[in-house]
Amino acid sequence: MEGSPGISIYIITYLDSEERCRVLETTCRKALEQRYPEFEVVVSDNAGKISAEKALACIDDPRLRIFRNEKNLGMAGNMNKCLERCSYDVFKLNCDDDLLHPDSLTCSIPFLDDDTLVIHDMEKFAIGSIPEGMDQPVGPCDQIVERKSGYRRDFWKQPYDSLPGDTLCSRALFEQLGGYDPKSDVDDWDFAIRARLLYRIVHVKAVLCYQGVWGFSLTEKMLKEEPYYFQQAGLRTHFKVMRDPSLTLLNRLHVRMVIGMGLIQNSLRFLKYLSQPQYRRGYAGYLKSMWMEMKNRNSSCRQGL
Repeated sequence: MEGSPGISIYIITYLDSEERCRVLETTCRKALEQRYPEFEVVVSDNAGKISAEKALACIDDPRLRIFRNEKNLGMAGNMNKCLERCSYDVFKLNCDDDLLHPDSLTCSIPFLDDDTLVIHDMEKFAIGSIPEGMDQPVGPCDQIVERKSGYRRDFWKQPYDSLPGDTLCSRALFEQLGGYDPKSDVDDWDFAIRARLLYRIVHVKAVLCYQGVWGFSLTEKMLKEEPYYFQQAGLRTHFKVMRDPSLTLLNRLHVRMVIGMGLIQNSLRFLKYLSQPQYRRGYAGYLKSMWMEMKNRNSSCRQGL
């Protein structure tokens, strides 16, 4: 891959236990095993109880660079800060419990330019186990799904989502999109939505990252304890898209339909689990968020925004 650009793999972390330290060490070691000529691994410690420098003291590799924030910046703030510290103009996001396949960079980089966000497939694995196929070489990654920029009926479909561990983009694209939004509770998803509105998406059909699951996933835990979390958090993204000046009238009507269908589904879900207090609290919060977003939208319309 002579002449290929240098890539920064950036890993965000918050260490609060010895187990988490061991997981981070494994994540960094796997990231450093990339079969790619020029890259670095940049770790951003979000003021964790245990320092990442201490946790990674056993790794002696000049390509590993460790930084520590003076205070906790939140997930989006930590990702943005970590990117400022990267040496290269191509970024590969990774969480501290996700394992990159050694061919991840090699298979993704051929499809990247300043107008393209590259994503690829992921598989889950239980923390403490070894993912099957982790070290098996991946052949030529010529199976891709391409989505051109703009709003169409497939806009909200999952295959184009950009999650931690499966995203490769240029600094220019990242800056044009304004980085990760600290005001968003689903900043990675929000970033992907903005990207597909303005940029081409290339989805490489190969498993190039393994997502760690701690007993049961954060999503499962969230849906059990805060069953309306993702629906409530996603409202901000839906309304932001609807206010985008590039959308046609038909586009806006489709977003309204998506929001309306979500309201119906979430209301039926509330009635089904009416006896459970977390559903009552969650549904009330969801309606409050809906009302606030509608007020903000109406206010923006009156101001001509």
